[in-house]
Amino acid sequence: MQPRIEHYRGREPSYIKHIFLNRYLEAAAFKLLQPRRGTPVFNFVDAFAGPWRVSDSEDFSDASFSQALATLETVRRQLTRMGRPGLRVRYRFCERDPDAFVKLRRFAAERPEFDIQVFKGSFEDNIDRIAAACRDGFTFTFIDPTGWNMESEKVFAFLKRLNGEFLFNFMSEGINRHAGWDGVSESFGRFLADPDWEREFRKLSDDWSNEGKVLHLLKTKMKRASIATYLPEMAILRPRDNRVKMRLLLGTHHVRGVEVFRTVQKNVETTAVSTRQDVKAEKSGQPFLFPSNQLAEFEAARDGVGCPVHRTRASNLLLGIVAKSPGIGFERLSGAVMEEVPVRATDLNRIAMELHKTGKIGFELPVRKRMPIPETRIWPAAPDQPDLRIG
Repeated sequence: MQPRIEHYRGREPSYIKHIFLNRYLEAAAFKLLQPRRGTPVFNFVDAFAGPWRVSDSEDFSDASFSQALATLETVRRQLTRMGRPGLRVRYRFCERDPDAFVKLRRFAAERPEFDIQVFKGSFEDNIDRIAAACRDGFTFTFIDPTGWNMESEKVFAFLKRLNGEFLFNFMSEGINRHAGWDGVSESFGRFLADPDWEREFRKLSDDWSNEGKVLHLLKTKMKRASIATYLPEMAILRPRDNRVKMRLLLGTHHVRGVEVFRTVQKNVETTAVSTRQDVKAEKSGQPFLFPSNQLAEFEAARDGVGCPVHRTRASNLLLGIVAKSPGIGFERLSGAVMEEVPVRATDLNRIAMELHKTGKIGFELPVRKRMPIPETRIWPAAPDQPDLRIG
């Protein structure tokens, strides 16, 4: 289900967040809800479900849990029509605010045809019950705490127990503003699963923003907790001043997840720019010279996914990784580059071929293959490296 922009006036970043959530869920579900052995199961967990500040107080169509249900049900029906019946989707929603919980429970009660369980209280206090309710299948966890009031150590333990991925909403604006305050030291310690976080925070470069430092520490903790191998991110800006409002962070152990993340980011970024341009035009009362969708295309070509600047960054990072890890497999190399730089697999294929042609890297291709395959080993190469192909 496509969110309706009229329900998001004054909170346009949430509109982009929900579009991204929907499109990533759709891509992940189509891939994972394919019948294998037995009945495939997809669990969707909304850890901080709300509803909060919704405009549609009847159907909650501008809430994340409603958007996810509509998206996954559409996928399930489409796969059923394609001759793949028997798919199971479970919905597990958690909310601590009593008033919001009542609304969430009403939403579930009005939809008895779906496998929905609603948990009252904090996500951290319900972890064991929710994990038991997601005992098998693939679990996608949406973590949107609207700040940093979260006991990350318990959340990490939950994510480690289950087979799946997570999408984390990192609230950049609030974290950037408050990270230096003494009054939030304890709560930031819970958020970063480290009561002594300030010591590591002070070691980081003064050139970094507060939110950049906190995000770095959070990612480091996530990887040490073994809940994700890759953590790509996407910034969502405030429409009126182009400041980063939030960052969506995907946690996955699979290169394919990173690839889908960057593809969805590419598809969503033009909508994000168009939305910001429309808000600015409405505020100023002056129309832009070009339509907002055309301006979005200009901006995406200038600094979006796969733009020349990011391709250059990806090329340099690729060369650095290969120099440190000669013979690295192309799949692992691709995951490491796409995690750090907004480029897609198609961009990396072209970059690899250009670097090979200019003799900066070397690899062998099977006959009739024009691009590296996941198993291709990549090596540093001399300028006269031949174009080797193996049969």
